[in-house]
Amino acid sequence: MSLTNNYTDLWKNLSSTEQKDLLINNPNIITPQGGQTYNPFTNTLTLNESDFTKNQRLDQERLAMQLSGSLTGNLPTTDNEAVRNATFELGKRQLEPELKNQRDALARQLANRGIPIGSEAYNSEMNRLERSQGEQLNTLSLQSQLQGIQTAEVQRAARFNEISSLLGRSQVGSGISFGEMQSNYQGLDLMGVEQSALNRASQEAIARRQGKAQVKAAQYQALGSATGGIASAFSDINLKTNIKFENKFKNHLPIYTFEYINKKHGDGRFEGVMAQDVEKTYPQAVSVSSEGYKMVDYSQIGIKFRRV
Repeated sequence: MSLTNNYTDLWKNLSSTEQKDLLINNPNIITPQGGQTYNPFTNTLTLNESDFTKNQRLDQERLAMQLSGSLTGNLPTTDNEAVRNATFELGKRQLEPELKNQRDALARQLANRGIPIGSEAYNSEMNRLERSQGEQLNTLSLQSQLQGIQTAEVQRAARFNEISSLLGRSQVGSGISFGEMQSNYQGLDLMGVEQSALNRASQEAIARRQGKAQVKAAQYQALGSATGGIASAFSDINLKTNIKFENKFKNHLPIYTFEYINKKHGDGRFEGVMAQDVEKTYPQAVSVSSEGYKMVDYSQIGIKFRRV
């Protein structure tokens, strides 16, 4: 027999309540984005995109392919020469007026001191100024290079993320997300259904045993055990028949043998006392049941209630 036939047979053998519970736990869901359909005969759940969602996803996929195809895949280097040169030239243009002012100021100072142009002293001072200005330009060059590298890193990371994102479809999406409308999927389980049947049979057997045990417990509560009795037993004379005085007393109480009219209180013949006799001598040992009959606590009168 095929697996499908097994599921079909099991489905037919389920009660209407079990079938209803199974369908409630696996509902058919229809949304603008798509839907899901549960087939109890094959124990499968089918997911379907709506036409709108499918067309939207296909359009996004085509866009992703077009964008991915326009990329060479070659990432920029970490040395952006254009940025470095532009930064250096901009800094140099801003610095040049200050460098010229420094040279003019030094030339005036040397003239005021009477040092002629072209003399050794004049050339020495101007060379010292040029070295200082050269160091300023070197510093500007290093700063420009660092700026170029940082800019290149940002561009490289942006390009990498763009390519990776498009190729990975993180910007495209993956169509309908059924996670937003998940049901409590509990398909028909072959082993589960068989186990459920076994569990029901076991529970029924346990219930029967418990019922018998409760009947026995009620009987023993009423009449005590045959080996020595229990605390309280039904001892009302109105519950007994075939009563016979045994011509003996114990603790000032007459002893009788008798049977119960209703066998639920005890089946067989028993030996004990009558509650009406006990309440005259030991009133504290007598109580009244919920049914209105008198009971005797044999532990308080020193007598055993027993089956004979």
